[in-house]
Amino acid sequence: MSFLEALSVSKVFGGIAALDGVDLSIKEGEILGLIGPNGAGKTTFFNVLTGLYRPDKGEILFKDQRIDGLPPHEIAALGIARTFQNIRLFTNMTAMENVMVARHSRTESEFFGTIFMTRSFRREEQEIQKSARALLDRVGILDRGNALAKNLPYGDQRKLEIARALALDPKLLLLDEPTAGMNASESAELMRLVEKILKQGVSILLIEHQMRVVMNLCHRVVVLDYGEKIADAAPAEVQKNSAVIEAYLGTSTHA
Repeated sequence: MSFLEALSVSKVFGGIAALDGVDLSIKEGEILGLIGPNGAGKTTFFNVLTGLYRPDKGEILFKDQRIDGLPPHEIAALGIARTFQNIRLFTNMTAMENVMVARHSRTESEFFGTIFMTRSFRREEQEIQKSARALLDRVGILDRGNALAKNLPYGDQRKLEIARALALDPKLLLLDEPTAGMNASESAELMRLVEKILKQGVSILLIEHQMRVVMNLCHRVVVLDYGEKIADAAPAEVQKNSAVIEAYLGTSTHA
């Protein structure tokens, strides 16, 4: 069964429909690819799902609860986390600190406990550090934990952003072009990481321009064009869809 459903979602900016009646469902335990040409509405859809934008029409249900209109922190608390097309790390903090900041959103310490460093607060801080180390290890950069985020190689910055998203304990992870700027070897490594995350119980919605990544990684692919959904099928079927080829893929399927 679908555990996220977007029903006839529309979003208009200045009279232009960035999303026009989009229906989309995500099943638990799948990687769903979201593709389309630049300006098709993919990142707008992510922003609507995560509460940065409120849809002008339509509904979004997550685990049978309506979430459209909720603020981003409430949506995150329900189990949806994301990364961004342009990496948004705390560049002057270490990798460990970046993950700990996200993990603090799951803490229970109250204001006075934080100010007076109570025993429960210190215990919770130790657990946060332990969890952050485990997450860095999970994405393969534990040895970079004390490095400033700005000094990490580009591929490791991408992994750190994923680790920070995972610190929210999501059930659904939204990845916005995670292999952008990567070479073939780095892309393959990140694909293995995404598959590993899926096996650990996190479903994934993936925006990606590298068609090799989409076709090899995704169970199903949704295609947007000018804010409208023009395809929703298995990768092999999408590759042969004439509307998709015309709108996005061109004559080559190896873009």
